[in-house]
Amino acid sequence: MTDDWLILHAGALGDLVLTIQLALRLPGSCAARHLRLISRTNPGDLSHCRPSIRRQSPEGLGLHWLFGEGDDPPPERLLGAVRGARVLNALGGPDTAVHRRLTELAPAALYSFDPRPRDGVQRHITEQWITQLEAQGLRVPTLRAPSASERVAGLLRLLWKPVARARGSDAVRNRVVVVHPGSGGRAKCWPLRCFTEVARRLQREKQHSVHFVVGHVEQETWPADELAALAREFPLLCGPSPDELVAVVAGARVFIGNDAGPTHLAALLGTPTVAIFGPTSPIIWRPLGQNVRVFAGDPAAQPDDWGIAPADVVHVIDEDV
Repeated sequence: MTDDWLILHAGALGDLVLTIQLALRLPGSCAARHLRLISRTNPGDLSHCRPSIRRQSPEGLGLHWLFGEGDDPPPERLLGAVRGARVLNALGGPDTAVHRRLTELAPAALYSFDPRPRDGVQRHITEQWITQLEAQGLRVPTLRAPSASERVAGLLRLLWKPVARARGSDAVRNRVVVVHPGSGGRAKCWPLRCFTEVARRLQREKQHSVHFVVGHVEQETWPADELAALAREFPLLCGPSPDELVAVVAGARVFIGNDAGPTHLAALLGTPTVAIFGPTSPIIWRPLGQNVRVFAGDPAAQPDDWGIAPADVVHVIDEDV
């Protein structure tokens, strides 16, 4: 039996990072040469970690066959990817057609879970996944944040070579505070003026250099004058590639962001992380990492700042993070 695990995933970056952190706890993952990942979301170059995390795009694999019915033979590339592997399937639970079709591909072992949170269950999402996996006979050690991140962060030195080639290498060399004020939807974003107030205080009171990063979602949906004003005041990296984002996040002194994929990525890479939560629950979705501080606010009750004072965020940068 191979020591390698194959992860099948279809979600966004934040969910993917949490799934990777779960996979790092699986039996044999310490000794594995690499974890293989089939995912439409590209987490960036994590091949220099141990075990290395190697992504394969689902394009051309025939992944649609898993969702079909009938007696049609499986695509050869999909069969070759799954056969003989230990598979962690995040495309649906053990009672789904996907799971049944995967068994036809002769994996060495197959464990499936439904990635969606359970209604009314106030437990971290990875704990909810573990409950499903243990019901299938897979014993998973408790997901303690230090152990999960140390597996990757302990060899973070190996990431510095690709970091030096990234477009954001100035931020990496200077070990700046990196701020990502975006998320998948504006409702999940702490007001931008709160982030800029944090950045101004860090520069004025702590003499930190602060860089902002925005993704394609912010470029497409935020007003152009808002981004232009941000760029006039702070260095701004727009639309980094996945590899560039890994480089900048890995090299940051501190990362500050909303409940979004880059925040989870920062926690995975061992970067000290401050996560701002509003409409989503940190009990369920908090980032897992060795050095993560979470602020939880209430946008409905206090829309101006969610009840989170920028001064308090600044305070933890040197005190706790």
